[in-house]
Amino acid sequence: MEYWELERELRKLPMIYSLKITLYLYGVSQIPCPNCSFKNEYPPVPLNEKDKKCFQRCKFKICLWILNPEQLILYEKFRPAERKKEDIEMAIREGKIVLVDQILGES
Repeated sequence: MEYWELERELRKLPMIYSLKITLYLYGVSQIPCPNCSFKNEYPPVPLNEKDKKCFQRCKFKICLWILNPEQLILYEKFRPAERKKEDIEMAIREGKIVLVDQILGES
C-alpha cells in the first residue's frame, strides 16, 4: 500500500492516535508509542482519554494528516499552541499542508 493510501485509510478510522501513528511509522499498531514518555504511567490513562492526553502532552510532533474529524476537534482543543506551530511546520516540510487545509476545512 502506498503512503497516501495508508494516510487516507487512517483518516477514516476512529482508531486511537497512538495506534494510527505507530502503524503509519512502524507498520505495527501499539499503545503506547515505543518512545512514549508516559509508557509506565500508573494508573494508566483510560482508553477513551488517550487521544486527549496524547495531544496535551506528547513531546513529539503530531501527524495532522492522519487525524479524523473527531480527533481534529480534540487536537484543536487540547494541543498547546507552541506544539501546534511545530506540528504545522512539520506538515509543511512533509508537503502535507494542502491536505491538512482540506481536512480542517471539512471538520
